[in-house]
Amino acid sequence: MQKLLAVIAAFITATNAWAEALEPVELTPINHIPAELVIAGPDGQETRYSPATLEELTTYRLRTTTPWRSDPAEFDGILLSDLLRANGLEEVAEIRVTAENDYATVIPRAVWEDVPVLIATRVDGQPHSRRERGPIQFVIPMEAYSSSTVAKESHLVWMAARIEPR
Repeated sequence: MQKLLAVIAAFITATNAWAEALEPVELTPINHIPAELVIAGPDGQETRYSPATLEELTTYRLRTTTPWRSDPAEFDGILLSDLLRANGLEEVAEIRVTAENDYATVIPRAVWEDVPVLIATRVDGQPHSRRERGPIQFVIPMEAYSSSTVAKESHLVWMAARIEPR
């Protein structure tokens, strides 16, 4: 029983630490690189978001590294879970995310329930460029990604262009 309580306490501590890594921020408008993220709703209706319209949802800042950045960077954007909820997809079993270059991955609900997945539209306060894995990039706090049993490197999509339920 003590082992079970220790595991639960460790999970709660880790989850809280990941949540603390996200800082709610109010972003001032900037000129973004043209991009679009299309969300296919449960009824098949599509909603299109530019980086600026994504930023109309609650925005967060996350300072972290990624597998492609050894130095920490500040990523600004919205939570995947918030975007899915806004489009009636919060209860789907998994989503398929497709990038501009046709890379596609499936992300199970357990991922966005286990770790905060940030859909970044800015890096270090600037528009997120394609050269820097933008303009719309999925970012997970490195400490959460490296210790999660469900989050994988394949979930760190850049040039994200489409989300649909599976």
